[in-house]
Amino acid sequence: MPGFTWPPRDTDRNRFLYRLQIVVYALVTAYFFVFALASGALVPWAICTVALAATVVVAVGLLLMRAQRRAAPDSGAEATPHPAGPDTAAPGR
Repeated sequence: MPGFTWPPRDTDRNRFLYRLQIVVYALVTAYFFVFALASGALVPWAICTVALAATVVVAVGLLLMRAQRRAAPDSGAEATPHPAGPDTAAPGR
């Protein structure tokens, strides 16, 4: 069983699912927010708060996936080879 990764891997499937989750969670948040305003009960406020937190977490995951995609080099471009020779980053060795 694969473990959880954070930030999530940037795949088309993950982007689609995260966008769908944002829409669903935002609708749930709006519904329970209106219900909480109308009723004044504690339970709708609690559900609204949890749904809002879930929406924020999924939005952050989507933004992190976007950052991964922008930071990754193009798949068609070849990476520059490392120069042969001693490692200049560790002068003490």
